[in-house]
Amino acid sequence: MQLYGPRYRQYARARLADERLCAEAVEQALDYLADGWDAVLRCPQPMAVCWVLLRQVVSDRCRRADRTDRLHRSLPDPAADAAVLRYRLGLELKSAAHLMGVEEWAVRADLRAAARMLDRG
Repeated sequence: MQLYGPRYRQYARARLADERLCAEAVEQALDYLADGWDAVLRCPQPMAVCWVLLRQVVSDRCRRADRTDRLHRSLPDPAADAAVLRYRLGLELKSAAHLMGVEEWAVRADLRAAARMLDRG
């Protein structure tokens, strides 16, 4: 999972806007993953498990630091994550899907849902 550390840090930085909190969150997530790596590998979608764990750790840090971003306050987590990866970090659809451990169509659907919800909000 160290391979994904730089992308995980970009995501955490986009949400936390604090380098120390970002580094702590990613390190915590990677430590959790290392501790349960055998179980993660037995899951049908290991990357999705990794992503959900990262999101949970970063979201927890955001709440404790009172830094929850508008997207994650307004949208379901998958849609907010897709928007952060695609529009804030500039990842291609395929890269965002791979990082989140989902199919491209799921990210595309989340982005459409995000646009609809934000237009209404």
